Amino acid sequence: MAPTPIRSLILIRNTDCKVCSLLENGVVEGVFRFVKCGEKRSTHILQPSLGKGRRRLNLSGASVYKLSGGLLLIEAPSCTACRVFCNSPCVPRQAIYIPGVGVFFSLLTPGPRVAKKIIERLAAAGRTVEVVEEADMKIPRGLTKKQFNVLLAAIRTGYLNTPRECTLSELSSALGLSKSTVYRCLKTGLKKLALDALLEYEPEAFSRRLSLIHR
Repeated sequence: MAPTPIRSLILIRNTDCKVCSLLENGVVEGVFRFVKCGEKRSTHILQPSLGKGRRRLNLSGASVYKLSGGLLLIEAPSCTACRVFCNSPCVPRQAIYIPGVGVFFSLLTPGPRVAKKIIERLAAAGRTVEVVEEADMKIPRGLTKKQFNVLLAAIRTGYLNTPRECTLSELSSALGLSKSTVYRCLKTGLKKLALDALLEYEPEAFSRRLSLIHR
């Protein structure tokens, strides 16, 4: 039986991330919105806190870009965690840094054995790691071709508009499928898309919860 993918929430207390040092020292205040881990260099997108002035960022070996919406893109030398994640079968879904506490990573891995090896590699590299939470994660499968075609037709014909511009019978006739099949494809396809959307918003829920716990 194939292992169930798990989501591991880990805390690295003594991070050597250069970007986190900016947050720790108050050079910039904000939160991570995206981190792309690389073997030598990693890319970080920060969302500075509203109303907080920013001093000129001076980070050795880093490139800083100002983006629309006040976001900052910082490309910097990879820290230990980024190098380990880059060379491990995992997906870092979110990074949350809390000054005085450490950096939290939400990781998606194929199973507990892989997650354990990642933690062991971090510890062997001198990082102090704590496992905050581990949970099975059911990933919704992508839309089937039929579900995609039905949803696309529903959009094109106005079936999903309010008010509807065509009936279920008309949509079924246009597709050459029975009403029950079209209804089932619509219901299942929309559920999968909704689950995908919830997974996208979940990291922010983690951020809000951790901000309350580790103040």
